Amino acid sequence: MLLRAFAKINLDLRILGRRDDGYHEICTIFQAIEWWDEIQLEPASGFEFSTSEGPQDETNLVVRAVRAYERLAGVRANVRIRLTKNIPIGRGLGGGSSDAAATFIGLQRIYKRSLPQDELPLVLRDLGSDVRFFTIGGRAVGRGRGDEVEALLDELGYLLVIVDPGIVISTNEAYSWLTVPSKSNTIEGFRPHSVRSCGTEPGDERNDFAVPVFKRYPVLADIQKELLQSGAFRAALSGSGSAMFGQFKSESAAMQAASTLANRFAVKVTKPLPGGEYFQRMIEEFF
Repeated sequence: MLLRAFAKINLDLRILGRRDDGYHEICTIFQAIEWWDEIQLEPASGFEFSTSEGPQDETNLVVRAVRAYERLAGVRANVRIRLTKNIPIGRGLGGGSSDAAATFIGLQRIYKRSLPQDELPLVLRDLGSDVRFFTIGGRAVGRGRGDEVEALLDELGYLLVIVDPGIVISTNEAYSWLTVPSKSNTIEGFRPHSVRSCGTEPGDERNDFAVPVFKRYPVLADIQKELLQSGAFRAALSGSGSAMFGQFKSESAAMQAASTLANRFAVKVTKPLPGGEYFQRMIEEFF
């Protein structure tokens, strides 16, 4: 079985306040994109795992997903898994979470066990707040910690230029930059009214990580400016960064922007992946 674990961008991301559980309340618009890691999965006499990049042990999200599936399904996963990383780590593109979700889905295709539906959301959330999104794909709104996900209508008709500046930003570190010392339980003050729109109104999109992240890495603001000057109708940070994306209506403008930026950064030209294609392209089975 070949699994494609697709990346995502955040078209909108709002940090609404600190939760009682220590996490943050957010509202975000996820969009799956045509850029993926590859996971080869086949039956074996025991469990084996290898990866082209990242930890090879139990800390890898793929292995954690296997262990979570084993506990939930009550089976021992005798499979050989080979992960080939294409999505860069620590860029706000969700590669690790997508790897976990695809692995979980692949194991379910193999073992076809009836899973306790009341426990499944908690299991996925424990793997990562955005893992739930990668079991849905397409375009979706994420609330709560990002794990309360609802599919939205696809919005297509544009190209994406993803710029990787080579900067690794951990999500925990980025959240620490948002803390307001004088207000221990708020970021900019809880904004419940923001949840209603959450970037679904044209021109209202934003990413609340942008200010603190750009302050520490001014090169990201420079990339944003260059994408806009190159014809992007919007350029923004994905997740907590460091990847930047530009949305282009014109293929020629997107290719020209990518060509120029590729002299200094790693660049990927891609497009949004609609929900209808997401699972069709995720799994290929070989007999």
